[in-house]
Amino acid sequence: MKKMSLKLTLLVCSFSISSHLFGQSLEEGVQLYKYNRFSSAKTILEPLAATTPLANYYLGLCELGLENKESAKSIFQKYPDDAANAAGLARVMILENKIPEANSMLTKVASKAKKKDYLPLQYAADAITYTEGGDPNVAIDWYKKAMEVQRTGDLHLGIGDAYRKIQGGGGNAMNNYEYAEEFAETKSAANYKMGNLWYSAKNYDSALVKYAKASSLDEKNPLPYNDLANAYYKINKFSIAKENIEKYLKLSDNSIDDQVNYANILYLSKDYAGAIQKMTELINKGAERPYMYRVLGFSQFELKDYGNALQNMDKLFAKQDSKKIIPQDYMYYGKILMTDTNKSAQAATYFEKGIALDTSIDKATIYRSVAENYKDAQKYTDAAKWYKRVVDGNTPSIEALDYWWCGVMYYYAKDYVNAEPMLTLMSQKYPEEPSSYYWLARTTVNAKDKDYKNGAATAYFKQWLGMVNDDPAKKNDLIKAYTYLSLTSFNLKNKADATMYNEKLLALDPANENGLGVQKALPGLK
Repeated sequence: MKKMSLKLTLLVCSFSISSHLFGQSLEEGVQLYKYNRFSSAKTILEPLAATTPLANYYLGLCELGLENKESAKSIFQKYPDDAANAAGLARVMILENKIPEANSMLTKVASKAKKKDYLPLQYAADAITYTEGGDPNVAIDWYKKAMEVQRTGDLHLGIGDAYRKIQGGGGNAMNNYEYAEEFAETKSAANYKMGNLWYSAKNYDSALVKYAKASSLDEKNPLPYNDLANAYYKINKFSIAKENIEKYLKLSDNSIDDQVNYANILYLSKDYAGAIQKMTELINKGAERPYMYRVLGFSQFELKDYGNALQNMDKLFAKQDSKKIIPQDYMYYGKILMTDTNKSAQAATYFEKGIALDTSIDKATIYRSVAENYKDAQKYTDAAKWYKRVVDGNTPSIEALDYWWCGVMYYYAKDYVNAEPMLTLMSQKYPEEPSSYYWLARTTVNAKDKDYKNGAATAYFKQWLGMVNDDPAKKNDLIKAYTYLSLTSFNLKNKADATMYNEKLLALDPANENGLGVQKALPGLK
């Protein structure tokens, strides 16, 4: 009896240890999935998936994360009656644009929830939240029903992510991330997602704080380092951005996508040659992804290798899913075309495509970018028109420089009729800014007083001079102002003013021909 009891005890202990290790392995696989370490998670989940529907579900999600849609579909189909796997199949249907079928399946999944089993609601809601194409409002309703049964950190993260997909949902998203921070198991993820929210709002300093906290709460989590790199890039701390992406690579699977992200940071950090080298290396290894050609094309443009830039952007458009084309793709393509005099006329078409694809309410940044391209190409009329679009947008991000550049571009295009009202508007909106008066003066000279005889620009030049106080840094501009005032005063027979302004002119430029001419003629002026 004692031997039998011992055997039974050993058997029970063995079963208990195996169950613990099994549960621990599943938990580890799920955690690696949440870290976006899809390949590592697969290694753990594959042997478990044959007997455990939940492991099978996460294995399918890993395949989706690796963009292996057909493989994921096959995996989910192994447990068609399981709520989680049925929700996984619905994700595939959404990706296949079978939205009605997916919605029907998810409704069935959600209906499997019981009084104390909220998980089917969460699986259904997650399918919508983490797949592009579903209705996030439906997901939010299901998350809320699940939370009527039990509040969890994961549910708050999910509903926060769903709110982020709705215009104006940022406040509700932040509230839910803050609730998720109350739960030990989601503290790091909550801070990471709060960082993402701040990042999308372009509040990079706050994003950095949250990302750093997320990293300190879970040192194994690679995700904050990737976003820390992006945030540091945004505040022009390129070396720190590179350091963080390298930390990310050490913690991640160093997958092809991870290496692509590294190449992206090299590009963002303006290490264009390094980005090209890394992307070329990956393509030559047979790890081609359509978006790699984006980084190649963008980087080659920045290095003025326009021929190769055009070839790689053509490859991007040919290979990339049209839904994954971003506004910058069209903008860069337009910029590349502008470098070729035979194709520059086509650039505007691509700029307009990029703008149409851009979802920003405030288009000032993208309009300004196009304007700068035309300015750099010395196509001043086009530059002025695009700066005018910035100004006409009447958004909070408009700057004094937008009005100034618009007016100056019209000036260089010799369109003084449009330059004058724009510079006048700038002087009204920014009366403390002297440059508007200076360029109003120059515009008026060219439009109304080319012969320096009627003094039409005198008031503007005087206004400007009173604001800059003979600043030595503006010597060339001062010479232009004093030349005009000296000559017009002389032509209008104002000997006192002609003498005063001419002396100032010659003090700045003793060999000035106009100044010397006026000086010689002044004694005979009556």
